[in-house]
Amino acid sequence: MKAIVIGAAKLGYAESITRKLIQKEISVVGTYDAEYAENAKKMMTEFSTDKLKLTQVDLASRDELNRFVKSVDGQIDGLIFAQFFFAMENPDLFDHVIWDKSIAINLTAPNYLVHELKGQMNKGSSIVIITSTEGFRGSYGASAYATTKAAIHNLVKTLANTLGKRGIRINALPAGWIGGEMDTDEIFNKSRSLTPLGRLGTDEEIANVAYFLFSKEASFVNGTTLVADGGYLCSDPLSKYEFEDTSGK
Repeated sequence: MKAIVIGAAKLGYAESITRKLIQKEISVVGTYDAEYAENAKKMMTEFSTDKLKLTQVDLASRDELNRFVKSVDGQIDGLIFAQFFFAMENPDLFDHVIWDKSIAINLTAPNYLVHELKGQMNKGSSIVIITSTEGFRGSYGASAYATTKAAIHNLVKTLANTLGKRGIRINALPAGWIGGEMDTDEIFNKSRSLTPLGRLGTDEEIANVAYFLFSKEASFVNGTTLVADGGYLCSDPLSKYEFEDTSGK
């Protein structure tokens, strides 16, 4: 089997997804952003070319996306889009460059790749697009990011309708707050307090869900948005405060 992984060398859950697929005897043809060139080099040294082939691609560039598509040889068994662009905004001095780049990478790139590669996908192929719980909430300083994630959730439903006749499934996987090198920041501590499980998720946990959606084990799961967030979206901060205030807990 062969899978396309976009953002395959990105530190965190994207790399974990790549490693999970290889562990399951699925060869990976992937992309990486310039920021992760060193990690991509390390991974390509670790794995043989028949298991992992990586290409640096600027996902905001249609030309580079097109070159990558043309480099994909033969039939494939699906696509996992695990790359994203996030930047904080100043609502009073709105930066339209951030908006345009967010739309290009988070929304246009996955749509383009799905349509350009669908002809090479075997019957029974699976597409998984990693998104975020921010796609379910209004944002304060990341409207572009949140909007693209919400849009992907709708796009997945439409693509499920049109790709189904080809025997191709597509699903979205919104991740909650995931641990990493920055998880000691106060915002992550806040997320722990609001997540019913009381902890951050791990890269491996997101990779496990992504693999499930990609695999034949999820052969009748199509056009859905499967959240992996430890219950974060279940929590209403005001309701939690009210309960703790009145109960003394």
